[in-house]
Amino acid sequence: DPKVKNIWELHLNMELEHLRLAAELFKKHDGRDPEQVLAPELPAPVTFEPNKAYLRELIATQIDYTTLGTGYVQEAHERFEKMQEAIMGGEKAPSERVIDDNRAKNGREYRLQTEGEHPVHSLAADR
Repeated sequence: DPKVKNIWELHLNMELEHLRLAAELFKKHDGRDPEQVLAPELPAPVTFEPNKAYLRELIATQIDYTTLGTGYVQEAHERFEKMQEAIMGGEKAPSERVIDDNRAKNGREYRLQTEGEHPVHSLAADR
């Protein structure tokens, strides 16, 4: 799309100009050539790939993790429960209320389950 390409090129040129100005300031204030501290080449570009399986595994195995001191635990502990009670006052989280309202309004789950049932039964669409 030419419009998107123009926007991308505009931002690329702005970033290149920022780099040029930073290099000038580095020379002026540090007295060194920026090539001495910059990587000799750019890293491989980030690729966007499907990650549904990875996310489903994380949800299935780590949904209940919370911190306790500097470690992680899977059991809900007293400090977490007290904080939730103080914040929510016994109510569901606003995000859960929005999901419930949407289900009631539309008569169906808004989340697509393209990879099968939800990995955590208590969060599945049919609950």
